[in-house]
Amino acid sequence: MRLYEHAGKELFRQYGISTPKGVIISAASKLPRSTGACVIKAQVMVGDRQKAGGIVKAENYIAAKKAAALLIGSTIRDEKVGKVLVEELILYEREYYLSFSYDSSTRSPVLALNAKGGTGIEEAHVFPIDLLWGLPKFFVRNALLKAAFPIDEISGISKIIEQLWKFFLDEHALLAEINPLFKTVDGYIAGDAKIILDDEKLRPAERHYIDMEGDIAILASGGGASMLNMDALLRAGGKPANYTEYSGNPPAEVVRELTKRVLSKKNLKGCWVVGAAANFTDIHTTLSGFLDGLREINPKPRYPIVIRRDGPRCQEAFAMLREAGLKEGYDFHLYDSNTPMVATAKTIVDLAYATKKI
Repeated sequence: MRLYEHAGKELFRQYGISTPKGVIISAASKLPRSTGACVIKAQVMVGDRQKAGGIVKAENYIAAKKAAALLIGSTIRDEKVGKVLVEELILYEREYYLSFSYDSSTRSPVLALNAKGGTGIEEAHVFPIDLLWGLPKFFVRNALLKAAFPIDEISGISKIIEQLWKFFLDEHALLAEINPLFKTVDGYIAGDAKIILDDEKLRPAERHYIDMEGDIAILASGGGASMLNMDALLRAGGKPANYTEYSGNPPAEVVRELTKRVLSKKNLKGCWVVGAAANFTDIHTTLSGFLDGLREINPKPRYPIVIRRDGPRCQEAFAMLREAGLKEGYDFHLYDSNTPMVATAKTIVDLAYATKKI
């Protein structure tokens, strides 16, 4: 699902990415009287809104009100404008382009950069991200240098990229783009937000399930991150028994039913529950659902179960699992964000296929 700009920026702010001060209105009469020099931006799902007349600058309240009145209710490239975002006018020194997305050919995320952002940018520099490394600082620095970003801004922009990467993983994004990223005297500001999220984040009760021929069961969190982890498992020599994911802070009942479906498969050698550190997912609730589903599997699973999760109430959840493991005989191996997700791919492979190495 693609988000409107104002919704994308609201999420950005939760990850420490600064955005212009603004207000979303559905009628010109609702424009605050305190409005000064600003930009009025139609909230529509079309590309290059500025050329289409969907972005207008105004010097004061009166001009802004007139512009808002003209935009609201108008049609831009066959889409009716229901709301506009009115933002403070940003005085900037430079504009840059940053994005994370997925490349179907490499089956991995890519970082795209351009040292000249804004309207009508040229083709960006694209840097595939190795799943086994993630996004280390040296990778970001080298990418910025190759894309001809100013050396004295590498450190500041690297931080924005790190925040955008965390957003990309945690929010299960398929695309996270900032264009332009404004460089101001006070720092960096996301001038726009183009965000596409995995639909399953918005429909937590609906879970895709794909049966596969392997013997390691998988419960992954995050549409994008789940694909990264699937590739990491394959690279480590694992044979996935299925593909499914349970992101979006689902209730325990949803995770329980999904767990039962995943673990009901015969001849499994291991189970891997994996996901990035979450901001808004109750880890205790989801892992309670997993444990409830696990308890309904007969015969009781004796194979290793590797869990890599982090987020709200994670340590409480791990304590619950440790107790269940001791009392009920489950072979749990628990990891938080101190251990990379892809590292646990090798862990489950080594544990699941340990007998083959004897």
